[in-house]
Amino acid sequence: MAEVTVLAVGGTGESHVGDDGARVRGLLSAVTDELDSRFDSRWVAYPASYGPVADGGLSFRHSTAMGVKALSTEIAQSGGPVMLIGYSQGCTVIRAALPTLTLPTLNGANIIGVGLISDPQQPAGVVEGCEGHGVAGDGPEVQPWIPVKWIGHPQDMICNASDDSYIRDIADLTRWMSFSQARVWARKVWELLRSNAFQNAQKTRFSPKQWRTDLRRIRTAFLEVLGYLPTRLNLNRFQLQNPRGGRHISYAIEPLDESGLTGCELLASWMKIQASGVGQHIHAA
Repeated sequence: MAEVTVLAVGGTGESHVGDDGARVRGLLSAVTDELDSRFDSRWVAYPASYGPVADGGLSFRHSTAMGVKALSTEIAQSGGPVMLIGYSQGCTVIRAALPTLTLPTLNGANIIGVGLISDPQQPAGVVEGCEGHGVAGDGPEVQPWIPVKWIGHPQDMICNASDDSYIRDIADLTRWMSFSQARVWARKVWELLRSNAFQNAQKTRFSPKQWRTDLRRIRTAFLEVLGYLPTRLNLNRFQLQNPRGGRHISYAIEPLDESGLTGCELLASWMKIQASGVGQHIHAA
């Protein structure tokens, strides 16, 4: 019998409206495939959308809220030790759900670990080599009693955008993006512009000195976008090589550090260590 329930929350496009599958898929399957019989891994289905970027057309904020509801339901139905793992938008779902859970039972489950791969709200300094933080800005605090493992690539702008990156402004403008709910998006953009609540609001000025700074910011944003795009770009009849590309999807296929392990393998190893104390406790009882 499994000792630990693993709830996996995928990234944008990896789940959809009407998804009722229980088997973990997408990038996180490279994590759960590394786990042993102590773990029972389950997929948390939700409409993982970013406006027109993924099927369904819901805004990032709306689909994330639906993910929080789905994850909270799964946690409530899972007794015993539970681990939560997320990739990209799935990290945002987990970060938003955790503050809604309360001690001592955490809705009947004992959360013994959280693993976050390419967290859009990754704090600065939690991953070696990542001097920036997540492109979406600061996220909710994770309760101090819950162990957390962040996995991030220094060239993945989703989790390691530069401090004054223009990509942060795009993230601010598009978090409510949805053509099916265009009026809501327009209202949220207007509120953002009127309040000047951009992440970079204090870093932007209209002056010659700022213009020189902006040239650097444009170059940095260009490099960050190249890291996000695929390694091969098809432009009509032409195919361009992009050696900087693919960083956001590299966690299952490329070594992340000197150990030679991928990001998914590193997370799976950490989860096994976290679960070792649980197994000892259960067998002793």
